[in-house]
Amino acid sequence: MLLKAIIYFTLYYISGTCANEIQEPEEVFGDEGSNLSLPCQGEKPVTGPVTWRHQGRVDERGNHESVLPDNSLSLIDLSKEDAGIYTCYLQDDTIINRIMVNVRTPPPALVNVTIVPSTILANLYWEVEDSGGYPITHFTAQYRLKHTPPGQLPDPWHRAMPPKIKPTATQIDIYQLEPNSTYVFQIWANNKLGCGKIVELEATTKHDNQEIELAKHFLDGAETFDTRVWVAAVAVVMGTLIVLASATIYILYKESHLAVVTEKEVEALELIPNIILNPGYHDYGYHDYMNGDPDENSNDTAMLRLNNNTVVRPIRI
Repeated sequence: MLLKAIIYFTLYYISGTCANEIQEPEEVFGDEGSNLSLPCQGEKPVTGPVTWRHQGRVDERGNHESVLPDNSLSLIDLSKEDAGIYTCYLQDDTIINRIMVNVRTPPPALVNVTIVPSTILANLYWEVEDSGGYPITHFTAQYRLKHTPPGQLPDPWHRAMPPKIKPTATQIDIYQLEPNSTYVFQIWANNKLGCGKIVELEATTKHDNQEIELAKHFLDGAETFDTRVWVAAVAVVMGTLIVLASATIYILYKESHLAVVTEKEVEALELIPNIILNPGYHDYGYHDYMNGDPDENSNDTAMLRLNNNTVVRPIRI
């Protein structure tokens, strides 16, 4: 009987321990710098003191000093190191609750950041390993000369264009660099919580006389370009097109009107050959009305008018 009791107790203890180990932790999220409270709740109300362990270690914040009267664990001013699994135990090591804490932070440093310099420009490449818990809103890159001539102030930082690089980008071109010069480049990601960790690297532009001449005219005046000039140029072009269109419509209208007049003149001119080919035609007047019938010899008594308006009267035989 004693042996059976020992075996039964052993199996019960092992099964309870395994059940505690496979218990899925509850997942909670907190922002870096905020406060978070972890409840110690089970199927039954918990009475008596409890112990909280962070990933199997006793909480370094002071054990019971951070445990509230309701046995919940208070985490103040969260940091990245506070992430992990927290377990609430009774004094007999019975697990009451397990909670997975995820701390959302600004983006960590970008990875595989490289710079490929040319003479007057440089290509900056990067990859994202982690967003910090929130989606990346944009990237930011800047650059400056590492060395300045004696007696001059250090070169200020210049923002790469555009100032807010879209979150899907993995590279950017930086223009208007000085040939044969060493530059310092910085790039970082941004999310809802702010700026991420900055990655800094250096690169020296190349020296090429042919490209130096090209650099003098490359993007010349791009920074001082006034968009109002572009708007005025577009307005002039559009106005010219409107004038040309109006003139074309007017010319087409005049040509169509002239064609109608010409057709009438052609019809009038077509009558002239008929008159010329038939120089004589009958003109019936008053005397023809009185003597319009043929005589007894069948002679026509009608007058004959020639083309030169000469009237020839018939002779009665």
